Amino acid sequence: MTSPTAFYQLAARVEAISHCAELGFAICNETRQLVEYRQAALLSLSASNRAKLVAHSGLSDTDNNTPYALWLADVAKEIAPHCRALPPEARVLALAPAQLSEPLARQWSEWLPPHVWVLPLTGADGEIHALWFLGRDDAWPTSLAPDSPEFALLQLSGLYGYAWWALTAKPSRFRQFWQRNTGRRLAYILLAIVLVMCIPVREYTLVPAEIISLQSEVIAAPDSGVIQRMVVLPNSDVKKGQVLATLDDTTLHNRLAVAQAELETAETTLHQASQQAIEDQQAKSELAMAEGKYREKKVEVESIKRDLAKLTIRAPGNGVFVYSDPDDWAGRPVQTGERIGLLADPNNLGVRAWAPVSESTNLDHGAPMKVFLKVAPLDSFTAKLDYAGYQTVEAPNGIASYLLRGTLDGKPAVARIGLQGTARVTGDWALLGYLLLRRPIATLRAGSGW
Repeated sequence: MTSPTAFYQLAARVEAISHCAELGFAICNETRQLVEYRQAALLSLSASNRAKLVAHSGLSDTDNNTPYALWLADVAKEIAPHCRALPPEARVLALAPAQLSEPLARQWSEWLPPHVWVLPLTGADGEIHALWFLGRDDAWPTSLAPDSPEFALLQLSGLYGYAWWALTAKPSRFRQFWQRNTGRRLAYILLAIVLVMCIPVREYTLVPAEIISLQSEVIAAPDSGVIQRMVVLPNSDVKKGQVLATLDDTTLHNRLAVAQAELETAETTLHQASQQAIEDQQAKSELAMAEGKYREKKVEVESIKRDLAKLTIRAPGNGVFVYSDPDDWAGRPVQTGERIGLLADPNNLGVRAWAPVSESTNLDHGAPMKVFLKVAPLDSFTAKLDYAGYQTVEAPNGIASYLLRGTLDGKPAVARIGLQGTARVTGDWALLGYLLLRRPIATLRAGSGW
């Protein structure tokens, strides 16, 4: 006969438990106050019949990788459908080896006593969330009297089931509200979407960018010829008057040698004519012709020397000489005025960017820009947009874009002429929904004409 005091004490003990591990220990060990058994095991059960040993009599902790735990989990998985088929008013399964498959039944005597009850622990939702194995050497009764310990055990299993559900599977209040109010769910979702779409954000466009000098001078070929060699390496600091490149001067040197020889001949002829003019009056007329010929050759020599001086390209000021690979220029023919490179001021830096036609956002003067260089992705610096071209040009990536130019704020340490990266051009405030739907709307209107 069961003592009511022991039953109520155990019920109060279970009600005060707030952790599933403590509850499992109480289920497997403290139930002995009501009914005698040799072995008890508690296995959690999922909706897909996956079982796991969570508590055992005589143990404070369990290991799910032991042969016994694995075998017991396979047994629970196999009998779970039978437990769900039991009537709600008498959910207890008298388990025997004959009810198991042959591989599991062969190991029964190794792991369990002869007589085993399996009590499904059902939660408030009507689902089985755990299986409670009770084994002993004496047979379990086939009929239960209301005052018998086994009848109290069945009553207690209902309390255990609710407590286990409350600690492991009970949904939160929000989830309960969400599940019960199915009709309002769609309205709340739509309201949340509308609120998110109305969040104000700043428009921005990410465009490819490059660091340039805002004050630069074109270095062009002074005359037609062939580049002999580039004296200065690319992106080198140069001083005013420093030789940057030289053109091939072989032809002009030959012409200068011929002209100088002709100048010497004209000088000799002029000297002879001057001497003859003293004695012969008729030789005075030849003196004027000889003097004119001498002056002509002298002018020709000076002209060739000036052309030779032009073949040496010098820096018109201080700065950085920017051009491509020197090997690309050696031996290359150039025309008068053809661009060879740029003489850039490294202290006056800016940014050049290309905004794709489909991505242009804010192209107004003074628009804020933020530049991220590929060589320093963790560093960034700001700039202001000076102007944006009205006509599209082909960007280095081959996309039709508007050319942008901006001025850097200060002189960042990582900025250097020629470095490339990405610039973020920030626009005005707009709704998040507009930014997300801008492209689809533009595509729809372009395709439908609406």
